[in-house]
Amino acid sequence: MRIDSHVHVWTLGEPPYIHNDAMSTARPKEPGYVEDLMRYMDLNRIDRTVLIQCMYHGYDNSYMCDCLRRFPDRLHGVALINPKQPGAAQELERLHHEHGVQGMRLYPIVDQDASWLSGEKQNALWEMARKLGVPFTWFGRCQQIPLLEPMLERFPEVNVIVDHLGEPDLSEPMDGSFGLLLAAARHANLYVKATRIDGISAQDWPHADVHAYVKAVYEAFGPERVLGCTGFPESPLRGDAVGFRVIEEALDFLSAEDKEWLLGGTADALYRRSAD
Repeated sequence: MRIDSHVHVWTLGEPPYIHNDAMSTARPKEPGYVEDLMRYMDLNRIDRTVLIQCMYHGYDNSYMCDCLRRFPDRLHGVALINPKQPGAAQELERLHHEHGVQGMRLYPIVDQDASWLSGEKQNALWEMARKLGVPFTWFGRCQQIPLLEPMLERFPEVNVIVDHLGEPDLSEPMDGSFGLLLAAARHANLYVKATRIDGISAQDWPHADVHAYVKAVYEAFGPERVLGCTGFPESPLRGDAVGFRVIEEALDFLSAEDKEWLLGGTADALYRRSAD
């Protein structure tokens, strides 16, 4: 089972799936249509894919939900919902029951002050995730991990998946802020995506400057708590699943069984469980 744990899809803003400024005023030059994703999945032997709501559409999850409706056997969906707004828990529940959405993405990376992450006002949202059995994905930086940890302790049944190795700063020593992520492996409900490897890297293929970070996460968390992604759709016309290729071809510290976890086993355990 090969499962891509992190893919965005988007339109060019044509109605009814317009863009909005809730997360970003940036606009794409090319579309990331689900039809392109399906061709890409077939080309790279990807069984299922986890759609992470794209910032271009902000908190309007309608295009992603339509993709789930059209391809229910091949796609999972993770919504963007404003966690600071009243009713966030109810919106997660609605999207789960009406559209099969299996979680939401927390987005502290945009905040100078992300102390809201563990505020009492977040309890209702986390309680809803616990009730529904769905994980959060967490797009933040390593230095923000301590702000997440109180919630990991308060809600040990809720799994949280850190995006993109915690966006490490490759110019820092690995025992700096990245060490906060590694230390947080003590929380059994915390997972890490070894994703956006080529985007984090300052080097060409095989992006060797990131390999030590993947190895450190692998050693701290174990393969059962690490997920990979292909890299679609940084260049939708490329067709090369570079993220999976790094895992398959360049990380010699991974066994064949380890690779099975990163290439789909971990994602299958997380998202199949929440669908049952």
